[in-house]
Amino acid sequence: MDEPALPTPGGCTLSLETAGEAWSWRLTTPTGAHVAGLAPDRAAARRSAAFAAFVVSALDRTRQRRF
Repeated sequence: MDEPALPTPGGCTLSLETAGEAWSWRLTTPTGAHVAGLAPDRAAARRSAAFAAFVVSALDRTRQRRF
């Protein structure tokens, strides 16, 4: 693993590691769900994971609303 789990928006944790010539990122939500992906470089992996954290937290907020 490239670096320890990092905090992200919505209480998710992020981990990054090299995967051959690409970077692998894994986001873990506070409920234990995992979201993962690959990116061509470390900066793109961080951006992808940050976007995923934003989406996951937005979906959780939407789920909690009562219409």
